[in-house]
Amino acid sequence: MSSSFLARALGDSQTIGIDIGHYSIKLVRVQHSHKGTHVVMTADLEPLPEGVVVDCNIQDAEKLHDALAKLFARNMLDLEQADYVISINGAAGVLVDQMTVKVPKNAKEDAFILQMAQAKPPFDDPDNALDYHIVSRNKDEVNIVVVAIKSVQLDNWARFFETLDKKLSCIDIACFGMANAYAATIEPDQAEQTVALFNIGEKKMNAVFLKDGYFHSFRTMTGGSLESVAGMLASHLNIDVEKCHEIFLTGDTGCVDGFSEAEVEAALKMAYEEIVSAVEFGIRYFSSHEGGDSKPAKILLAGGGACLPNLCDYVSERIGIETSTVNPFRAVTCDPAVLGENGISLALSNIYASALGLAMRRF
Repeated sequence: MSSSFLARALGDSQTIGIDIGHYSIKLVRVQHSHKGTHVVMTADLEPLPEGVVVDCNIQDAEKLHDALAKLFARNMLDLEQADYVISINGAAGVLVDQMTVKVPKNAKEDAFILQMAQAKPPFDDPDNALDYHIVSRNKDEVNIVVVAIKSVQLDNWARFFETLDKKLSCIDIACFGMANAYAATIEPDQAEQTVALFNIGEKKMNAVFLKDGYFHSFRTMTGGSLESVAGMLASHLNIDVEKCHEIFLTGDTGCVDGFSEAEVEAALKMAYEEIVSAVEFGIRYFSSHEGGDSKPAKILLAGGGACLPNLCDYVSERIGIETSTVNPFRAVTCDPAVLGENGISLALSNIYASALGLAMRRF
């Protein structure tokens, strides 16, 4: 306790990022030094039974409490001085958009921006809680990103964490966490690239577009999830979904009885068309916002589907845009126990992208 107090007095701090999905909770703890450096101290995951969290609404508080308690106990997160940040899935009734607001002289900027945001549908719902971030200024015009979510959802999550004796410092959006993780890993000369980040989850695929180094837009696709890919592969090979996930996890295309590796790889490519279609849809959405043929310079995949066998090569070939995975820990200093033989593999690290991005925030 004394060492923790001293570290805090010197300006050191710790942030715990918690990304709660439909089937698992991802946790990353980052230690921030008063010298401006940061180290990932913990990265861990706890499965969730189906139906515990649905569209970011808590359906079974007891099971969710138990899963988080296991994570905290395993990682000794009884810290008295730490900032806890959780993410809310952008597909769960969360609205994210850009606006340009012209602020009159002598007006209180914060109040005026919120007033303008609340007057614009669909942000005009009185049950919404609104927040914004200023992206850029041009004289009296302010370009902002606005986020809205039902106030009751925020209250429910805050009260739930109080039952765990954890006070939340922030409730963020999962897509922003993923963007933060990307920003922490890129080289300076790539900071202003236009990129598309596709998070391939179990039930949905989400896309975040960054233009000139700033958030541009967010989109949820109904196709392109792990569930849809597994369903198509199972149908092509007449195998169960569990076998599909074994292929996804190990990359072993020779584990299906009665089929050659070439036949399994061909079936995978057919199943990947689900992802390709969703990526193409997302890019068309981005281009339409730009009013032309503008496309991202790079596609980055994250989430549980990021490391499907040969997926990056296939997407790159079909879309015609360089494609790779986020690899969120590649340029972040990590404690030796986090990655490697006894920690998480590089291949599976992409599922931690949002949690890492949350934990990179310093308060």
